[in-house]
Amino acid sequence: MAAEELSPPVEISAPAPAGSRHRGRIAGLLGVSALVLAVALLSLAALVGPRAAEATNIPSFDYAGIPTAGYTLGAADAPVTIDIYMDFQCPICHDWYTTIFPSLRAGPLSSGEAKLVFHGTSAAGPESVAADKAAYAAAQQGYFWDMWTTLYDHQGADENSGAFSDANLRALAQNLGLDMTRYDADFASAAAQDFVSAGETDSHAHNITGTPTLIIAGVQYPGVGSYADLAAAIGAAQASASPSR
Repeated sequence: MAAEELSPPVEISAPAPAGSRHRGRIAGLLGVSALVLAVALLSLAALVGPRAAEATNIPSFDYAGIPTAGYTLGAADAPVTIDIYMDFQCPICHDWYTTIFPSLRAGPLSSGEAKLVFHGTSAAGPESVAADKAAYAAAQQGYFWDMWTTLYDHQGADENSGAFSDANLRALAQNLGLDMTRYDADFASAAAQDFVSAGETDSHAHNITGTPTLIIAGVQYPGVGSYADLAAAIGAAQASASPSR
């Protein structure tokens, strides 16, 4: 802790006239009000930050017009399939979500040129497992992609630090409007654990060594990269008319 500075000696002056004392009280009150307002604004800014602890119930992206089916985002007959392997606690996955995904969503996913298929991994630890279970439970009610968005919007600053505790995940699900009785049952089900295990098995089968990793027409693209590189890969897959994987 920094050393505390000593205050200078206090000078005693003659009492101020009544008028100046009145003006002083007003100035003091205004100063206190300004301080209270500043603190309130700082608190509000913390609450509405991009990774605020409380859910906002407003997804970052509007999926209207883009078909969703389970863990697939995009038209079922899209000529290009993008298989993406992600961990909900992975900070690099969060970077992909914030920097690459918006262009993918506005471009090939909206136009029907490509579809995105999610594959969960949980290598980062127990809160990744819990987040996968929450995503599974949301998927059973048709809310997977809303939960996907919400989880990346609320990713913790550190892995396994409580951001994806069971209680916090439940609050996120509740704010999305899920049937909580069904959510609780699905979250705790053997099927949810099977979903987690299947994701790990799938990752090992495809030699996924890091997240995010994209597979397009059998070619792996690890890391964030750039949207230009992704668009080029989609274009090459379209040209070759090769099936994903």
